[in-house]
Amino acid sequence: MPKCEPRKVLAIDFDSTLAHVVEFPDEMSCTYVNLLVHRYVRWKKKQGWTIILNTLREPDKGLPQALKFCELYEIPIDYVNANLPEEIAVWGDSRKIAATRTLDDTQIGIVGWLLRRLG
Repeated sequence: MPKCEPRKVLAIDFDSTLAHVVEFPDEMSCTYVNLLVHRYVRWKKKQGWTIILNTLREPDKGLPQALKFCELYEIPIDYVNANLPEEIAVWGDSRKIAATRTLDDTQIGIVGWLLRRLG
């Protein structure tokens, strides 16, 4: 039986990565760097990656606004603050998101620096 290749997963932060937050939780805008991150996420989705929105926002603390923003900017989100079902089946339902790659404004080098500096 052929072994199935695990899914490639991108876990992406919201605040200061996908959006510049002007006034939490409702007022958001985009810098040029945010728009580059949007393009990268859409590119990964087209390559077959699963996209997980990994954010501290919760249903009663700005999550609906973040999801609406993602919809407006056509940012494909497959899961929100949750692991893939096959990961949960093996490892249990952990708060830590299992991802091939994570993208956050604090860790993405020059892009992260630009997000913090310009955003």
